[in-house]
Formats: sequence, structure tokens, C-alpha cells
Amino acid sequence: MNALAASGLLTGLCGAVAGLGVFLTARAALAGSPTPDRPARWPRAGGAWLNGQVAAVAGPARARRLLLADDLAIAGRDQDIHTAVRLGAALGLALVAAIGTAYALPNSVALATPVAVVLAGLVGVALADRPVRQLAHRRRQETQLAVAAYLDLARVLLASGLPLHAVLRLAADAGHGWAFSQIRGALEGAAARQQPPDVGFEALARRIPLAEWRELRLTVTSALRGASPVEAMDSKAVHLRAAEAATARADAATADAELELPAAAVALVFVLFLTYPLLAALSTSGLTP
Repeated sequence: MNALAASGLLTGLCGAVAGLGVFLTARAALAGSPTPDRPARWPRAGGAWLNGQVAAVAGPARARRLLLADDLAIAGRDQDIHTAVRLGAALGLALVAAIGTAYALPNSVALATPVAVVLAGLVGVALADRPVRQLAHRRRQETQLAVAAYLDLARVLLASGLPLHAVLRLAADAGHGWAFSQIRGALEGAAARQQPPDVGFEALARRIPLAEWRELRLTVTSALRGASPVEAMDSKAVHLRAAEAATARADAATADAELELPAAAVALVFVLFLTYPLLAALSTSGLTP
């Protein structure tokens, strides 16, 4: 009876907290971007408060990793809304785990339910983070290839005798995809403010923390300050292609290792499957000491 009472109390508590988390998640997902005439709603403010608490406890550098600040910036997601989504997913799965363990293991609810709730919460956070991580990974790979292609095309156009500013714009207009749209946006923003192109790339590197944007800004800055633009862009493009090739080789090696581990486990189980009957037969026949 005590176990059942504890199960009901814990399940009800998890249900209330999970319902609140799901409500906050829905409100945060439906809330638009804040504007001066329509300030941020309270779910977004709650997410900002929670992010601030994490930063205060873990420190700025570690908090950026825990809150996926870089991946969210690359994916173009709001950090406060993502925190609300994380909370809702964790509490929703925690509720499911609490109910499942309460009915499946009523006699061991005091131990099984808290463990299941914690594990389910971690799984919920991982599930909420997975789309952001995947999108950020794809955009990182796309940016590596796009910046190398952009510099190659700019080098070819420079060799034809066009001025540098026109070359940067024409090379950006020739490409497609997310990375090239960011390059065009940086050039358009700098032109609208009557600033040099490298200032636009610097603002882009601050907004989206990718090393390729910083390298692009340094290359354009050196070209604007008198260095040979053809040589600068050629060397930087070669460097980016080499880095992309190294990343591809590392990903291939990781994939091979992930395939070898299940194969080794299957081989070990197969060996045990073959040797266990032989050892059992020897032990029953008295041949072993």
C-alpha cells in the first residue's frame, strides 16, 4: 500500500510538472519574435532566466556548450525558445517514464521511478537537441565547401581584370544555398552602410560563429589592404579544401569504427555461443577438474 501511495504521489507530481512544461513549450513555440511594440512573452522570459541561471552556475564558456549556443546560432534558432522546448520534451518523457514504472514495477517504485524519470529527462533533452545539431553540422559542411568555391570563383574573376568589389559581388551572386545567401547578405549590409566588404564579413562572423567566416574576412581584408588578392584567395581556398578533406576522412574513420564495434560484439557472442555447450558438456562428463 505504501508503494502504491508513493507511486500515485510521484506520478501526480510528475504529471503536474510535465503539464506545466508542455504548456510552456507550446506558448514558447507559438510566440513570435519580440518587437519594440510587442515585448517578449513570459515563456521566452522564463527561458532567458533559466539560461542566465545556467550561465551563472557553469560559467560563460561552459554554459555556451551546455546550452548549444553555437549550434543554435548556426541553425538560426532562438536560444530561449529552444530551452523551453528542451524542458517540455524532458518533462513529457519523464511523465511517461513515471507512469510506466509505477504500473510495471509497483513494488520497486521507490528506486525504479526516480532513475527512470532522470534517464527519460536526459533522453528528452537529447531528442530536442538532435535536429539542431544535425542542421548545424550540415551548415558547417556547406560553409566549408561554399567559402572555398567562392574564393576560387573570385580568384578567376580577378584574373580576368575585374575590380575587387565587383568580383566579390559577382562571385556571391553565382552561388546558391544557405552559405552563399549569408555571403550576399553580408555584402549587401556593408554596402547599405557604405562600409567595406570585410566589415560585413566581420559582422557575419560575430553573428554566426563559424571559422570560415573569420577566415574569409581576413582574406578580403588583406586583399583590400594591398596584398595580392589572387594569391590570398588561392592559398585560402586550398587551405579550406584541405580542411574539408581532413574532416571527411575523420568522419569516414569514425563511421568505420562505429561499424567495427557491433561486428566485434557479434563475433564475441558467436564465440561464446559455440564454446558454452562444449564447456557444459565437459563439465557434466567429468573431464574437467
